Amino acid sequence: MTPAMVGVLGALTGLHAATWGAFKDTPFEGFRVSSFARSVVVGAAAAVLLGLTTDLGSTEPLVVVIGVVYAVERLATEWWKTFLREDAQSCYAIPMRLAVLGRPVEARLPRHLAGLAVGVLLVSAVGTTATLGPTTSSPLALTLLGAGLGGWLTAAGGAWKDAPVEGFSGWKFLRSPVVATAWGWLLLASTTDVLVLVVAAGGLSVLTIETYKTFLTGGRPPGKFSGKPVCSTGQRARHTCRMVHSGLYLLCGCWLLGTLVREDVGSRVLDPVAASIGAVGLVALVMCVLVVGSQPVGRAPAAVSAGGQRRARLVAMLGWWRTYAGPRPEPAQARDAHVDLRGEGT
Repeated sequence: MTPAMVGVLGALTGLHAATWGAFKDTPFEGFRVSSFARSVVVGAAAAVLLGLTTDLGSTEPLVVVIGVVYAVERLATEWWKTFLREDAQSCYAIPMRLAVLGRPVEARLPRHLAGLAVGVLLVSAVGTTATLGPTTSSPLALTLLGAGLGGWLTAAGGAWKDAPVEGFSGWKFLRSPVVATAWGWLLLASTTDVLVLVVAAGGLSVLTIETYKTFLTGGRPPGKFSGKPVCSTGQRARHTCRMVHSGLYLLCGCWLLGTLVREDVGSRVLDPVAASIGAVGLVALVMCVLVVGSQPVGRAPAAVSAGGQRRARLVAMLGWWRTYAGPRPEPAQARDAHVDLRGEGT
């Protein structure tokens, strides 16, 4: 791929992140064009920079490039939000700025120094990982364990931020490492570069987990706005974000599967690379169906039991069933306990 093509891919990758971010935040902040455009611009800039300084676009498959660009865009955005951005933290239930035991660090100098230290550590980690040999020179178990490194770092950062407010959740902590390791296993046949594998698996784990949290959990409000008042339903903007989000999965899945067709998949049935690309393409199509079939931006519970949350997640993931079976009537008390966030026509 040329740098221009990599830049377009980066913009689409940033658009994916922008859609789930806007979908979650619009009811509480309104639709912000600047925030939406930020991920698109950062994704495009990160992709162009990678295309100009590395051979990533010419040596790695499309899905690997997507994972790497996604990781870089998310890392850059979250680093800025944590250490540099100046905004009122009172509007969040969980501080978005650097915090210690749930208390935001207001002084700029400590935050900036902490951001510098984190940046140095990340660069050092990248440099160290880059010196490792190809994945084929290491035992499979060790390679997969390393592939989940990005997930472990994501889990540690999330626990530092969320646990002082919400309490520690073992399921939430292990979710990112498990998903990142699974992505590492799927990508193992597509790249032999350890650093690229770790970063791509971490990026794709964020991509899929954020889709799950945003569209497939029954319309729960994001933790950072838990208990905060709804100021704007933003029905049209949220519906558009949902459709664009699912459309990007459809585009990716069709492109990957189309690549196999163009390259005569019949003669490569047992090729691990073809199997990897085909599996990722099917995952993308399944995610597209799940997002489209999820309940359209519906009533998010302000406070429900754990059993109610599990039922809501099940209904969201099998949303198309309700299209045929019809919605079940809710008791008056249950209706009163909901905040209407998903009704696109109400």
